[in-house]
Amino acid sequence: MTKNINIDNNYKIKIVQNPNEINEYVIDVSELNIKNIIKEKSIIFKIDFSNIQNIKYKKILRKLLKLKKRLYKKNVFIGKEDGTKILIAYILNYSENDTKQNDFILAINAIFYKTKADMYSYIYDTVCDYLDSFFYGKNLCDFKNNRCGEKRKTNSPSSVGCCHHYKNKLLGPLIPHNLVLCEHLKQDYTCGAKCIGCKLFTCDYLEKKGIKFRIKDILLLDVFFNPLQKYFIKTMVFTPKEKIIKRLLLL
Repeated sequence: MTKNINIDNNYKIKIVQNPNEINEYVIDVSELNIKNIIKEKSIIFKIDFSNIQNIKYKKILRKLLKLKKRLYKKNVFIGKEDGTKILIAYILNYSENDTKQNDFILAINAIFYKTKADMYSYIYDTVCDYLDSFFYGKNLCDFKNNRCGEKRKTNSPSSVGCCHHYKNKLLGPLIPHNLVLCEHLKQDYTCGAKCIGCKLFTCDYLEKKGIKFRIKDILLLDVFFNPLQKYFIKTMVFTPKEKIIKRLLLL
């Protein structure tokens, strides 16, 4: 019995329980050989999670991204029509409860976007949703009387945690009363900017609780962006998604 994982842009991946269910020629993603593959007119991939170590995910995905670009230039078609969608891969030994396997599939989805802008937008939204879901409904910042655990130990007037910055970024705390709320903070205290840099930030209070986000630990960010892009993703805080993506496309 097979099941489908529908991904964006009309593609799908088919989950199979037995290798014998695959009755056509497939290319194993863990053994990509560009010279051999470009000789084919069309290809379908096989993803067998029992043969792929977690530490190999990044290498395989980066190689697959480069391969897709080359195949398009060589007019090699990826996938085949299967019903109303295009089948691009078979998956073996897949577990819905394995977060690392699911992250790998999310990265496969990103690879098959047609433009870099669309790919970046998908990655950005997916990572933001993940970071938001980590905090929703948990009160990890220990807000009491509208003040977070970190601010209760200080004289800071802020009642919205770390959603504030200095009017003059150069002089910062040297000027009294220079601290202002983020202009993208909504009345219900949700973020209107969808800024990854802000969402990645964790204060000392959270880090003492073992909560810390690093770009290298988030597969989508680590695979698809170069070091300079990662620097801007981390440091462009209090900045809307559109401005960040525009900057990333230039790097």
